[in-house]
Amino acid sequence: MDTERTSESDKRKPVMLLGRDITKIPCFKRSMLNGIYTGIGSGLVTFLLTSRPRRALEVALGAYMSVSLVYWCHCRYTYVKQKYQLNDIKALQQQQSVNKEIEETEVEQKGKLVNA
Repeated sequence: MDTERTSESDKRKPVMLLGRDITKIPCFKRSMLNGIYTGIGSGLVTFLLTSRPRRALEVALGAYMSVSLVYWCHCRYTYVKQKYQLNDIKALQQQQSVNKEIEETEVEQKGKLVNA
């Protein structure tokens, strides 16, 4: 089942933007979708309240750009923060396994001394 999913994702063609595959950029999809939804919603509400299409377009574009940028920054901040936390946890686990191996070898050496 997992191999089918990975083969499907491998078959997808990369979506390139400025030489980068945007499907591999963390937070890109969510930030763009949130910006688009907010822009559409704010544009429609502005048009319904003012009946001025140009003003509604300006509000929609402003909302889209600002929400996309703010959400992108927030998402990337939390992504990097989690990445550093995971690296710290990995380092602690490695240190703990090294300490455990050292303790086991010390116990084995003490056991050999007692048996001798």
